[in-house]
Amino acid sequence: MKKGLILKLVITVLIVALASSLSLIGCQKTQTATTAAETTAAAETTAAAETTAAAETPSIKEPENKVTLELWYQDWAGGKSWQQAWIPKFEEKHPNIKVNATFLPFEELNTKIFPAIAAGNEADLLMFYDEWLLGKDASKIFAPITPQLYSKEEIKKVTFESALSRVTGSDGEIYAVPWGTGANAAGILIHKDLFDEAGIDQNSIKTWDDVKEAAKKLTKYKADGKIERSGIVFTYTEAANFFLDMIAEQGAAGKMLNVDTGEWNLNIPEAKNSLEMLKSFVDDKTFDPTSGDPFTSFPNKLAAMLVIGPWALGAWGDQYPDLKLDYMYMPKYPGVDKNVHTVVSWACMAVSKRLEGEKRDAALIYIKEMLENPEFYDIPFKTGFWVGVPGSKSYVDSVVKLAAEGNAPNRAAEIAGTVASEYVPSIKLLQTKISEPDLIRAIIFPELQNVFLGQKTVDEALKYLTTTLTTKEQELR
Repeated sequence: MKKGLILKLVITVLIVALASSLSLIGCQKTQTATTAAETTAAAETTAAAETTAAAETPSIKEPENKVTLELWYQDWAGGKSWQQAWIPKFEEKHPNIKVNATFLPFEELNTKIFPAIAAGNEADLLMFYDEWLLGKDASKIFAPITPQLYSKEEIKKVTFESALSRVTGSDGEIYAVPWGTGANAAGILIHKDLFDEAGIDQNSIKTWDDVKEAAKKLTKYKADGKIERSGIVFTYTEAANFFLDMIAEQGAAGKMLNVDTGEWNLNIPEAKNSLEMLKSFVDDKTFDPTSGDPFTSFPNKLAAMLVIGPWALGAWGDQYPDLKLDYMYMPKYPGVDKNVHTVVSWACMAVSKRLEGEKRDAALIYIKEMLENPEFYDIPFKTGFWVGVPGSKSYVDSVVKLAAEGNAPNRAAEIAGTVASEYVPSIKLLQTKISEPDLIRAIIFPELQNVFLGQKTVDEALKYLTTTLTTKEQELR
C-alpha cells in the first residue's frame, strides 16, 4: 500500500516536472518568436525611415561635364570687387563650373529681372533684394532651394529664419537665399579720432542719454553760434527706419499699421515720442539738418556720429582710407529691453526656373558655397570694402565665438558678427505692402526733414503721414 502510494507520488512529480519543462520551452519559443517579430518590425521601421530620409536628403552632384553659369549682380564698387575675387576661388574648387558675371546698376537690375523671367531669357543666377517680391509669389518666379538643396530644417541652420519670410513661396518652400543686408539704422558710425580727442570711450555709450551727452561734447560751433560740426547726423534712409523702429520698440507696431484694413495711424503717442526724440537733437543744437548730404558731410568730418547701417563702414573705409572709423550698435529706446527692426532689405541670390540637370546642380552648388564657405565673407571683410550683416548663420556664429576669445579675423568681421547677433534676432518686419523706396525715401523722410527744418510741427507731419501712407497702402491691396 505504501509502496503503491509512493510510486504514484513519484509519477505525479515527474508528470508535473515534464509539463513545466514543456511549458517553459513553449514560453521561450513564444518569447523568441516575439523578439524576432519585434526585431523584424524595428528593422523594417529603420529601413523605412532611412528610405524616407534618403528621399528627403537633397541630391546635388558635382557636374561631370563643363557647365557655364550666367550671373546678374548689382554693380557697386565693393560688390563688383567682391565677386571678381570670389568667382576664381569658386571655379578653382569646382573646375567644371564657370561663372560669367554681368554687373548691372541697381535700377537696371530692379527693372530687368522680372520682365526677363517672363520672357524666359533671365540669367541662371540672379541677385535681387527680397523687398522686390512684395505682392509676388516667389514659387512662380524662381527655382526652389528647398527641398532641392536643403531641407526646411537644414536651411534654418545655415541662414537666419527671420530673413526667409519674403523668399518663401505660397507652397511653404524657400526660393532664394538671403546672403547679406546693410542693416539700415542698426547703429552709429563714428569718427574714432574725434571720440579720442573729446575723451569719449565708445564702449561707455549704452543709452540714448549717453548718445546725447557725447553729441554735446562732439559738436563744434562757429563764432556766431552756428554749428560748424554736428555731434550727430541722420541720413534720409536711416532716420525714417529709426523712426519706425522706435515706434515698434514701444510695442505699437499693431497700432501703427492695421494689417487687415491697410490703415496706418501715426497719430499715436508712440509715434510722437519717436519723432520728438529725433527732433531733440536739432533742439539741442547738436544736429544741423542744413549741413548737407551726410554722404558728403560725414566723411568730411562735418559730423562726428552718423546713424546708419554698418555697410557704410566698409563703403567709406574703402573710399577714404585715412578716416579712422568705428561702429556702435544702436541703443534701445528709453525704457524698453530690446531693439526692433521693422524695415529690412536682404540681398538674395536665386536660381532660374529654366535650369535642369547638371546646370541646376551647378547653380545650387554656387549658392551652397556662398552660405557655407567662410572664404566668401572673409574676402570683403579682410579687404575692407564691405561691412554689412552676413546672411550666413554659421559664419556669424563662428565670428562671434572668435571675437569672444579675442581672435576675430579683423575689426570689420567682428563688427559684422556682433551687429548680426544683435540685429537679426530683433527683426520684426512691418507687414506693409509699400516698398522701401516709397515708404522710407519718398514718403517718411521728407516729412521728417520738414520737422527738422521747422517747416512743420510734429503733429502736422504725423497727420500727413497717416493719411498718405493709408492711401498708398490701400492702393496696393
